Amino acid sequence: LASSGLVVTILRINMTKWSLDNDEEIWSKSIYVDGTKDFERYTGGIGVCIHETPGVAGIAVRPDDSNSKKSIVYTWTDAYEGYPQSEFDERGPSRLKAWSGETGKFMRDYICDVGDDEDGSRARPSISTIVFCKVFYEDIGATLDSIVVGLHCCYNTLDYDESYSEFDLEEAQDFSLGNIVPFLEHSNGRTMPSWRGQGGMIRAMAVVGTEYLVSFSIQLGHGFPESMVLWSLEQAGIPLFRKDFWDPYQHNVLKQGKTRLSGIDGISVVDGREVLLADQNGDRIAAVTIEEGSHPYLKFHGYANIGGRYYEGEGFHGRMATSQSKYAVVAMEINPTAWIFRVEGSSHHSKLDRRDGNRRQFDDSFTHGEQDYECLKEKRAAREMAVGQIKFPLWGGNKPTRKKKKLDRLTGPITSDNYLDYGDNSDDDLGKGGPVQLAMRGRQVVAGFSNGSLAKIVLPEQFDESSSSVSSNHLASCGTLPSDEWHVPILECADEDD
Repeated sequence: LASSGLVVTILRINMTKWSLDNDEEIWSKSIYVDGTKDFERYTGGIGVCIHETPGVAGIAVRPDDSNSKKSIVYTWTDAYEGYPQSEFDERGPSRLKAWSGETGKFMRDYICDVGDDEDGSRARPSISTIVFCKVFYEDIGATLDSIVVGLHCCYNTLDYDESYSEFDLEEAQDFSLGNIVPFLEHSNGRTMPSWRGQGGMIRAMAVVGTEYLVSFSIQLGHGFPESMVLWSLEQAGIPLFRKDFWDPYQHNVLKQGKTRLSGIDGISVVDGREVLLADQNGDRIAAVTIEEGSHPYLKFHGYANIGGRYYEGEGFHGRMATSQSKYAVVAMEINPTAWIFRVEGSSHHSKLDRRDGNRRQFDDSFTHGEQDYECLKEKRAAREMAVGQIKFPLWGGNKPTRKKKKLDRLTGPITSDNYLDYGDNSDDDLGKGGPVQLAMRGRQVVAGFSNGSLAKIVLPEQFDESSSSVSSNHLASCGTLPSDEWHVPILECADEDD
């Protein structure tokens, strides 16, 4: 959501600007090529037919440096650069694109080139997350408006302790390029040295105050959490603390995980030192704070389940949006209900389950068969933490006409298109009608749905937040690319003996 009662939405390849005052379209522009197609993907010797739908992966709004009353809309895509005209091996480096918020005209782009991968080929990973903040650059001697980009690639890190007490920036720069790349926002896309310190694919990032940036990464393949790193914005590229979620030196693979976190689909932060994560694909929240003693560090405070899923494997599309200063709203595609949480104070709430450790030690699933009242309260503790609830109409009030198909496994042919089907199933890929995207600004909450519909809710006056800022969706960002994407580059590194 932008200021002045406007909302910018994106449906696959189109960007549309709407007025929130009268719900009318202002302009619409095609910004990416429609390359939707079916293709065969082979995993473990099994062929799976997948409907490819690359489009816009993220959006942020910032003021135009030439006119602070005007806006610039930034977009990025999961598709490789050159898709679909070029083959993957001929792709270019990913680009963050900037468009005029007034007319939709293309303005400029920022090229994310991080060199080669470990096989000597051009890495050219996809963009995962984008945040905007002020960063101090020692070589320039100034604090400048910056765009910090988290990339969907891995990096062989040097072996530093979690407090980075022996971190050497020059040594890290000589060893490899990193998977976080900053740009100067107002210098025609000037690229600054990349940040090194996080081995897994960047999944989420958030700016905390004027001093810190938090990044969250996941493992290649299974996608479980890898680490969470606290970065200094007062010293570009300097990591301050790392919270490890995975122990690669543990011989028992079932014991390598060190946290219950799983399926991060959102991150929110407001003024202060508190961070709220949307966990388990939007069905649980997790509270984190930045503590400042002799050395700053990240502290996990616990979890609270919303309880919208019937079983653990249900629902893989959760979403979170943040208001300008106080609130976060969380929803899942399988449920039309969204929950509003106050970020500040969440880490001290009595309903948090403060236990953590290997996820196999905890029963984090919920099934209808559980009838015990106390158990049910625990599985829905986050609802007691919520300060508001929104019930959106299914599919935004435009329920699609759906055709049902049934696979007869006894007599019907099994093909690559249907062998994963079970009984009745919809063939339109529209899911169960809950939100697939969210935006929030003050009292205005807008949800986007898989059939292209939008639904707007105006919250009570208690949620009113007066803000003159043009910026929106700029301080926190969470990626959606799967961890088992068929090509995830591992960045090239120098020989450790050199």
